[in-house]
Amino acid sequence: MDVVGIALSGLRASSAGLAVQANNVANQQSGGFKAKRLDLVAEASGGVRVWGLAEDPTPAGPGAANVDLATETVQGMGFEIMYKANLKVLKTGDELFKATLDLKA
Repeated sequence: MDVVGIALSGLRASSAGLAVQANNVANQQSGGFKAKRLDLVAEASGGVRVWGLAEDPTPAGPGAANVDLATETVQGMGFEIMYKANLKVLKTGDELFKATLDLKA
């Protein structure tokens, strides 16, 4: 897999993670809602992909959701950092490509 493909896979995974995290926060007051967690797996050729979605096994009180806002905040920050890092990889790859073209010109 090339640099662009690896970075794009990271962008897709972090976007999916942010969507799951946002859904958890939006449903924190929904009785009986179970928070979801994104399962990611590394690709042998580079990059990452979404493996699946699992329910958080953390118990909640009767009729209450098991969403912990502190956990959701930290996970959201992690996915944001992942997104920004993959954008930086794309930018660096673009700069390297341009430098290579300049060398050939």
